[in-house]
Amino acid sequence: MKVLYIHQYFKTPQEGGSIRSHYLAKALVDAGHEVVMITAYNGTKKKHTDVDGIQVVYLPVSYDNKMTFKRRMLAFLQFSCWACMESMRQRNIDLCYVMTTPLTTGLVALFNKVFLRRPYIFEVGDLWPRVPIDMGLVTASWQKKILFGAEQLFYRQAKGLVGLSSPITEHLQAIAPQTLCQTVFNISNCTFFKPETKDPDLVKKYGVEDQLVISYTGTFGYANDLGEILNWMKAVADLPIRFLLVGDGAEKEKVRQIITSQAMGNVTLMDHVPKDQLREILNITDAVLISFLPVPSLHTGSPNKLFDGLAAGKLIITSFSGWIDELISKHECGGACATPEEFRAFITPFLSSKDKLNSYQRNARALAEAQFSLDIQSKKWLDLLTQLK
Repeated sequence: MKVLYIHQYFKTPQEGGSIRSHYLAKALVDAGHEVVMITAYNGTKKKHTDVDGIQVVYLPVSYDNKMTFKRRMLAFLQFSCWACMESMRQRNIDLCYVMTTPLTTGLVALFNKVFLRRPYIFEVGDLWPRVPIDMGLVTASWQKKILFGAEQLFYRQAKGLVGLSSPITEHLQAIAPQTLCQTVFNISNCTFFKPETKDPDLVKKYGVEDQLVISYTGTFGYANDLGEILNWMKAVADLPIRFLLVGDGAEKEKVRQIITSQAMGNVTLMDHVPKDQLREILNITDAVLISFLPVPSLHTGSPNKLFDGLAAGKLIITSFSGWIDELISKHECGGACATPEEFRAFITPFLSSKDKLNSYQRNARALAEAQFSLDIQSKKWLDLLTQLK
């Protein structure tokens, strides 16, 4: 089978960030299939590269989280147009696999079906357009009507739908009841990330001796609500806790200014790191922090940091309720906090009881192995593609 895989933000392990599409495309290649990946990068001309057997076509479409919402929408549409043209150059395609976000990749899926007679499976990682509407980024009624209409069209024309969480899959099934929908969670790479004793050299390197380390790794975007998380950090400034904030995004300079102006000595701000260095940071980390604005549609997502943290055997802390809170509470590997006071009350017992911390961390790793390992999720995904090809 030859699969045309569309993902605007395809990343390799060396680049870091979300590498779900690398995991899945590599699983296809390992199973004997051929994969052509169409993606974008901040370059000046198109290029072709082989990445672990995946034929990757990089289209020169600049994108940065620091762009305005309108500028990002233009980048989304530009990629869709280029990806449609590139689709025509690919021959003997049996199936298209199209990944959001953004929702505009549905245009590429529909183009392949209507004009090139190729069936497609549509993967949905966030509830677009619900999320930007709920965040107040899309306000005009005519824009909402177009976006909701596009969502319905893309889902109903798909041969199959994949949701990255159960709430997302339920949403897909409600819109496209006649289409096969399946949940394929994000992936815990239990081979790459493992529970480890803290390396004394790394503890010294990052200056976190005798401290409980809580790490946030990922995007510093408006949706991540890191301004509020800084209030959590101030609420425990008297406790032996160090926060590592690792990543990049539109809100990073704002976060930096707050940390500097308020002399927050319990916070270390770091740049985005590749997967190898992320593993280094997780070695000295005790707990992983996941944060979003109090917008329910944001809480249906499947953030990579959750699955990396579970694989590495870390306590998981979220700033919101929803399916993730239910999951980590049920398996006693984490919990949710809504205020600085709740956070202080939640984390204090882990400072006084090493056994409690170790228990939650062991439970995190067990959950990763039992439900979210690469073998489990990739097999489920490959079975779906084989069924629908």
